[in-house]
Amino acid sequence: MVCKEIVSAPCQSICPAEQEASVYIALIAQERFEEAYQVIRKDNPLPSVCGRVCDHQCESVCRAGEFGEPIAIRALKRFVMDWAIENGKESPPLQIGKRNNMKVAIIGSGPAGLAASHTLNILGYDVTLFEAQSVAGGMLSLGIPEHRLPKSILNSDIEYILKSGVTLKTNTALGKDFTIDDLFRQGFKAAFISTGAHKSMKLSIPGETADGVIPAMELLSQVNLGKETSLGAHVGIIGGGNAAIDAARVAIRHKNTQKVTILYRRTRKEMPAYEEEIEDALNEGIEIHYLVAPTKFMVGDGKVTGVECIRMELGEMDESGRRRPVPISGSEFSLKIDTVIPAIGERPDTSFIDENDAIQLSKWATIVADEETGKTGRKNVFAGGDVVTGPSSVVKAIGAGKRAAESIDNYLQGKPVVREYNLSRPSVYIPPIELTEEEIETAQRSEVPRLSTQERRKNFKEVALTLTREMAVKEARRCLRCELETEDGVNALGQNK
Repeated sequence: MVCKEIVSAPCQSICPAEQEASVYIALIAQERFEEAYQVIRKDNPLPSVCGRVCDHQCESVCRAGEFGEPIAIRALKRFVMDWAIENGKESPPLQIGKRNNMKVAIIGSGPAGLAASHTLNILGYDVTLFEAQSVAGGMLSLGIPEHRLPKSILNSDIEYILKSGVTLKTNTALGKDFTIDDLFRQGFKAAFISTGAHKSMKLSIPGETADGVIPAMELLSQVNLGKETSLGAHVGIIGGGNAAIDAARVAIRHKNTQKVTILYRRTRKEMPAYEEEIEDALNEGIEIHYLVAPTKFMVGDGKVTGVECIRMELGEMDESGRRRPVPISGSEFSLKIDTVIPAIGERPDTSFIDENDAIQLSKWATIVADEETGKTGRKNVFAGGDVVTGPSSVVKAIGAGKRAAESIDNYLQGKPVVREYNLSRPSVYIPPIELTEEEIETAQRSEVPRLSTQERRKNFKEVALTLTREMAVKEARRCLRCELETEDGVNALGQNK
């Protein structure tokens, strides 16, 4: 239970980006879309991205879900952002105020780095964003396929940040083209490391180095960068997370691929991938074999020809909170597969850190940093996002970037580097609407429209579509407006009358 005198609405409380969901939803309900856009833009540096690929934790605590279905918060954010783009209502790049003539370096341009850059730029710092790849975006650009996040949408969010005054340097990698010490010799006063977790983990089974075995991140990056990829007729995917589902849905779109099979060692209940993505994969004809684990890749003339597997059963709970898969003796079998995509997880590549940097690494090769403030063992170096936590969600990385930026500001202003917690209150109070009896009786969640399976065949057209105006308004009117239950909310509404 969330204390109403501390937190105005559960959806805002749980959001790492601190979005005022109940406020912009209230504005949508009154068809005040431009105002809703401004509320979203105020707190979120990547709002169009979040409207498509956020893991929407807010919906898991939505009180409307206690009586039926939670509000489609992510879909409503997307509706507003798409409406703003289509109607030319997007704000021009921010007019930044007085500069403080202090330079800050951001290393890695994924969601954490972009969020930190945006926040520090607003605070008056001269921000330079260093990116090892040829494009900005990190995992947003390299790891998420276009059928989920179109490049035009991603680039609109990135361009907004860059045009606000952030300098981007691509093809510039820490440890190769510069060191942390180089940055400080060049006059940077602080640095934020947000290089993500892009290195695919290995299965460590025989045949893993054969031709035709392609790590998931390698496949996704090649496709996203427009590079030619070579896949066979039958592609096998090893794993059950979002990268595995993304890789499978990319593979089924390849011109040469006729069949895609996912091998997962637990049941569907334990799959960490998003439920809607699993459903889309199944609808696109992708097969999932549960309680199966590979033991060896079969190889002929240096090329993978199949996978030897063993069936599993679930045993006791492990450290992940899921039941541990246990091999069933004598259940071995094989599958003929000509391309294998291991997708069992990613970890950071922190080989750019050396002993002179005075930055500690964990046994998982993540940077040791305070998750509240981003502080590392070196006073002027901060870190956040997946390079600290390991693979997580886009919105959590955004939250880490925003918090680190606030910490860097405190550090450079000579203030204590601590995270401040304040009472959660809406920036503006919107009077509630009155529902008709018919609306109350027929209130149902608006389902996001999707392309038919035929329309999405062998192409990267966006699968999930935008709510219509009518659907968005109807959905927003279902919101219970939790923030109005606070004493401040009641008083503010009384004053507004």
